[in-house]
Amino acid sequence: MSQKVNGNERVKKLMIPNRASLYQLSLTSLLDQKAFLKDCKKTLELCGKIDSALKGWFIPSIIPVVNSICINLKLPREIKKLNSCLIISPRGTGKSELLEDILAASNPGHFVVLPPKIFESELVQKPRDFFHNKIMVQSDCIVTFEGLSPKQREQHTNFWTKLLEGSYGRERNQLSNVRTMAFFGFASEMLNKFREELITETFLDRVTPFKHEVNDSEKRQILEFRSKHTPLQNGCFKRPIVKLPLPEKIEDDRKVKIEFPYDQKIERTIINFAMELDMYGVQSYARAQDYIKVFMMSNALLNGRRKVTASDLYLYGLVHPLFIKSMHELGTEKLILSLFKQHPDLPDKELIKKSEVSKPTFYKYKKILKRKGLI
Repeated sequence: MSQKVNGNERVKKLMIPNRASLYQLSLTSLLDQKAFLKDCKKTLELCGKIDSALKGWFIPSIIPVVNSICINLKLPREIKKLNSCLIISPRGTGKSELLEDILAASNPGHFVVLPPKIFESELVQKPRDFFHNKIMVQSDCIVTFEGLSPKQREQHTNFWTKLLEGSYGRERNQLSNVRTMAFFGFASEMLNKFREELITETFLDRVTPFKHEVNDSEKRQILEFRSKHTPLQNGCFKRPIVKLPLPEKIEDDRKVKIEFPYDQKIERTIINFAMELDMYGVQSYARAQDYIKVFMMSNALLNGRRKVTASDLYLYGLVHPLFIKSMHELGTEKLILSLFKQHPDLPDKELIKKSEVSKPTFYKYKKILKRKGLI
């Protein structure tokens, strides 16, 4: 099936890179290829544009592109937060270029790029309109965190944890009934330094992490691409304009409601995805279910539809592995615990293979988990 897709003229028109091959279009039987390509055409076009400038970002860019649209969704009252995310990737892979130079620069009325170093005391003094119906961007959190004391870092994280739920107050300053979202970037090489102090479970429940990896083969492809397109060579390379289909001003009473008709097969698949995110410690099960549904509704709206289809779930299925991969960076102990829970009957040899950690590391954390009485 994937061979057909790679040779499909429609796929080429949508600028889907053959390298990705959409993580195999035969991944699910929920729908056929034609329906998926039709229903998700706009998403694929926009992410294809991004990949034309940032090689290797086709699949990862789906997450911020689609989630950006949720600022214009009329969501059920019980869903209190929008789909924020934390991009984890090696230094120099393009987090800042994606978030600031492409998405924010193409949609300046909806994105707010925060300065590298900003204190909670400065954030809380901003007016409500600064945040409301906006997408906050801080593409390199390392710069911010390294410039703050431990207490200031705690205040900073606490601010976003509460504001993304809708309100934050300190002394005379009060922000309430705020609908905002945030895109943060974090260099994977520096994550260990701040993991225990800053990357808390409550924070991650509101800023869902995903990981963009770059292997040696992809690095070579990126370097070859850069050698042909760098301004130093021909002076004509331009970043793509990725204009999102959002109104000039997001107004609360004019947000769009997307129908989400009940379908037992779709709901069962969403539950399976949500349970896996919970099992790996990426996000709690109920929030994960909401996150996936908001993602699906956002993709429907992005593509000009007023009703969710199986295509939206299929698109989420393409990016789901990136959320799971984030746990390799965010906590080896949680990763190994989740494997014991998920595969209680597998021998250690197989669990080590699935965990992708060294044998000594595996047994180190197995000993810790046993001491804690968790396994």
